[in-house]
Amino acid sequence: MHFIRNLSLEVVIGAILYQLFLFKVYFHFFPPPVEVVLLALVVWFLYLLDRQIDTIFQPVQDERHQIHLNYRRSFWVIIGILGVIIACLLPFLNIRILQAGVCLSLLVLAYAFAWHKGILKLEKELFTAILYGLGVGLVVWVREPRSVVLVLPLITLAYQNLCYFNLIESPSDFYAGRLRKTEWILIGLISGIYAATKDLFIVLPFLVTFGLTFLLSRRPLTEGMRFWGDLAFWSPLFYLVYGVFSA
Repeated sequence: MHFIRNLSLEVVIGAILYQLFLFKVYFHFFPPPVEVVLLALVVWFLYLLDRQIDTIFQPVQDERHQIHLNYRRSFWVIIGILGVIIACLLPFLNIRILQAGVCLSLLVLAYAFAWHKGILKLEKELFTAILYGLGVGLVVWVREPRSVVLVLPLITLAYQNLCYFNLIESPSDFYAGRLRKTEWILIGLISGIYAATKDLFIVLPFLVTFGLTFLLSRRPLTEGMRFWGDLAFWSPLFYLVYGVFSA
């Protein structure tokens, strides 16, 4: 578990599972392997890069950041290798997926520049959640724009998760208030999706991710809970396993 946590692999696995879930709901089959692999590599690349940037500009916050500091040369090598593999796989993408990915990458760069300049600092988590949800659901909403209906709760779940992580780092009335408001928004979104689909297994992954983060946020806020907060995004396993046994 420490190995998975320190390499941020739980985040990568959660992103893949939600991509597979969204794609299966709308198209009833899984996305092409190259799209799944690219999502995994890009998410891992960005998270490892973010950890390295944290060790440069911020004091060490936890065991994960300490390991990234101690082995920073090795991590930069891994980041470089991931970048090369990603570049090599891009020509195999559907042109519409590639174009959307380039646009999303430009948004990430614009956001990073704005944050570096001190703009949007209070809304860092909101923009991170939006970019995360759009990235995970990219191969779905490019093919089917209506899928934004299921991308919205994913964005909101990511924001709930990030507000919770901020409260772990330090008490904050701002993020405590945002967390409560986000919970009510999620209840509305999940209820609306269930009312529209009448399918419990479509809303179940969202409901489980929401419920786990909700319960964790009511427990003592400790660094050890971060891993379990990320693990909540493995909940699409319920839908995927159900699909296997009901086929």
